[in-house]
Amino acid sequence: MPPSALHNHVINHIAISVPHLDAAIAFYTTCFGFQPIRRNRVTSRTSAPDAPIFRIYGDALKEVKIAYLGTGNGVGFEIFEFVDPVCREVVDRGFEFTTPGVFHIAVTVPDVEDAVSRVKEHGGRQIGETVELGRGVNGEMRFAAYLRDPWGTVVEVLSCGFEALMANRE
Repeated sequence: MPPSALHNHVINHIAISVPHLDAAIAFYTTCFGFQPIRRNRVTSRTSAPDAPIFRIYGDALKEVKIAYLGTGNGVGFEIFEFVDPVCREVVDRGFEFTTPGVFHIAVTVPDVEDAVSRVKEHGGRQIGETVELGRGVNGEMRFAAYLRDPWGTVVEVLSCGFEALMANRE
């Protein structure tokens, strides 16, 4: 039997963990324009012992706060603050790009240098330099920069979408 065609699935959401939920919400809404799409949720094993999250995360999890943000293209952005057990404080691990697993997320922004400035103004920092990625089909120069949020998540900012950047390249 021939294999059936696999649907090109979409990314549903990305989730990060931080020690301070409200500060992270402020950072991502201010720096990238992400928007809250529902009220933040606090889920406690004491008040909701049958909540699905406790069947996923196991017995160690007792309480968690979660914020739900929307991005400009429908991909969700969840921010978790683990209350019990408490989320560890940030340890600067450097830019561990050789460690298996996710090592950055990418956000398309209209102005890379403006995004770099906003991130720095709000406690993040730049990794390396802003780089030119060549010209697009309309002749515009495309740029990228890697940034680190105040909690260690690496965010690449690009001046164009992924398909526009990668299509028709050698």
